[in-house]
Amino acid sequence: MNSLGKSAVVVVLITALGGFAGAWIAWNSDEPTSHYISIKARQYAFEPSVIRVNRGDTLHIKLISLDVVHGFFLEGYDLDAEIFAHQKSFNIRHPSKGKEWSEVNEFTLITNRRGKFRYRCSHTCGSMHPFMQGELIVQPNTPFHASVGGTLGLFVGMLWIFAQRRKTRLFDNGEMSAPPDQSRRAGDRQAAPH
Repeated sequence: MNSLGKSAVVVVLITALGGFAGAWIAWNSDEPTSHYISIKARQYAFEPSVIRVNRGDTLHIKLISLDVVHGFFLEGYDLDAEIFAHQKSFNIRHPSKGKEWSEVNEFTLITNRRGKFRYRCSHTCGSMHPFMQGELIVQPNTPFHASVGGTLGLFVGMLWIFAQRRKTRLFDNGEMSAPPDQSRRAGDRQAAPH
């Protein structure tokens, strides 16, 4: 294998190692914590519109309507709620388990799945109702961390190639003496009859 092929293999290995390191860091970061969140619904938005948490966190969520009856359906977590205007309590159910509603002041959710989950209004609340959405982002975002690690690995690999090329150029120009085994081989080639 020529030096370019060896360099390419080294760069690929360092890049892959960086990607795996980034993914490992993402999976092993941050201990689960509890978050107390009040989500306010109004025509035609949720506040906050984006909630970022870590995988394993416990969410204590209160739902409040500031104007009319709204719904709250959280994709991926089998959760649907009815929020009545200006009331502290709301109705909640798990659609896959039946249609019975329970009246609560707050619900608890453990974010056991990573990814991006939409929450949307599940009761028609006006003409812009279909646009009333928000996002629950459960980190770690492993692809992001892996790509950052891979990019850093690629950078280190390219620095290694640069250093190897520079070292080779210095030997070729005679600015540095070759290591003893390379000097011997060079001398053997010169002494060989033509």
